[in-house]
Amino acid sequence: MVRASHLNTGTGIPEEELAWPETSSRVTRLPRLHVEVAERSTVTPYGGLSLAAAFLKRFRVAQEIDERVPVLKLHLPFHESDHVLAQALNLYVGGECLEDQAALQHDEGVLRMLGACRLPDPTTAGDFLRRFDERRNPGALSGLRAATDAVQDAVWGKLAGKRKKKRDLAVVDLDGHTKELYGVQKEGADFDHKGRWSYNVLLASLAGTGECLAVRNRPGNLRSSNGAAELLKETLPRVKRRFADVLVRADSDFDRRDVREACEAEGVCFAFVAREATNRLAWAEGIPESAWRSFGTRDHRQRETRRRSSGFQSRRKKRNRRRQRARERGYTDLQLTRQWLAEIPWTPAGSDKTYRMILRRQLIEESEGQESLFEFYRYRYVVTNLPSSWSAEEVIDTTYQRCDQENVIEQMGSGVALWRMPVAEFDGNSAWLEIGRLAWNLGKWIAQLVLPSEVVRWEWKRYRRAFVHVAAEVVHRSRQRWLRFSPAHRFLPTLVAAHAQLQT
Repeated sequence: MVRASHLNTGTGIPEEELAWPETSSRVTRLPRLHVEVAERSTVTPYGGLSLAAAFLKRFRVAQEIDERVPVLKLHLPFHESDHVLAQALNLYVGGECLEDQAALQHDEGVLRMLGACRLPDPTTAGDFLRRFDERRNPGALSGLRAATDAVQDAVWGKLAGKRKKKRDLAVVDLDGHTKELYGVQKEGADFDHKGRWSYNVLLASLAGTGECLAVRNRPGNLRSSNGAAELLKETLPRVKRRFADVLVRADSDFDRRDVREACEAEGVCFAFVAREATNRLAWAEGIPESAWRSFGTRDHRQRETRRRSSGFQSRRKKRNRRRQRARERGYTDLQLTRQWLAEIPWTPAGSDKTYRMILRRQLIEESEGQESLFEFYRYRYVVTNLPSSWSAEEVIDTTYQRCDQENVIEQMGSGVALWRMPVAEFDGNSAWLEIGRLAWNLGKWIAQLVLPSEVVRWEWKRYRRAFVHVAAEVVHRSRQRWLRFSPAHRFLPTLVAAHAQLQT
């Protein structure tokens, strides 16, 4: 699995291909430029939309939406798919609000690529979202979710065809995201535990690829785990059809009986960070010293492996300036020095099920200035039903890899503007989340199907620069539409090859 999303390998130009200035003056000479306007050229900065358009056509996304989303009584002239795809593509190219849809609306090259004479206006897009009202149009929102699910199932089926067997393990990450709101008329909003006027979004994503499996909008006063059991009952059957084994991960707020039972009812494993409680602290302190064994984090073990390898050369560690300044100021400094693991069986109250409880003991050194004052132990817990073939170390490593979902949530906000909540209506904002889910997954699906494997973990800024924001001329020739790219674009060979694969 490609883990790093920030790597920027291979961006430099080979030394032998670097140009050299003809004179000894400055390299950037800023010559005088003359400007003219081409009369008949249809050029768009969104040439990479050709990949998205080819994907939408191949997987019949518009047909899936029109069959399942009953919102418009009359089509004058737009269908439901016209609105949904226009908003999804607006987010896909980097639009941050409904008003940014005008950039696609007035781009003749984009219209030619999509085979459209016009696209919905931003004000019309807002009106379309407001029509997702469960009282007036029952089933519209669930139909939009079902359409995206159907496309996701089709993509998984295509990916399974490229592999000889089912993928061994699917890891589903659950988390909540609080979106603070500034509009006082937002329907369904409420005050969260910090007193912020907000929505609380429940999110399920697929680890490794970052695909969004489900997203639910909720009032801000709810806990992150509220409704998680119902979400799992809807989502897990789809995942089980495509993966041999499924593991659900989440933080301590999801350590509750209904969520555990929902996982077991579907026959899948779970690994939750367990809550801290007085009785659990008593259990941890009552474990004999002989039962604890030393534990190093995954990063620590990897460093030790590198040190033991032949040819290893140690590198001088840079000064920790933060710790130095904290000591100069006399601040209290907490430093983790050692860790241990232990395991006990645990049966919840009122249940006949017995789970594995993995306890991690951490030795914390507390110092003030240069002097060490105290040492104390801190305990962390993980509850899981993973089989005994999983060691305690593997359970801890796997459980805390869920923290990568914070990167997914951040990119959903900064990369796809999923958390904008553009209208006042609660159901309308829920529909916006589903359209944003489609836009988010569109990039992930294209990357898995036809792009290099590391692209699926790229941040959206880099993905767009490589495969979306590519200048192209759209021309009619022999009753066909052709895209003419500049050969100077670095990723052009990959883009052209990907487009050819989506067409076949």
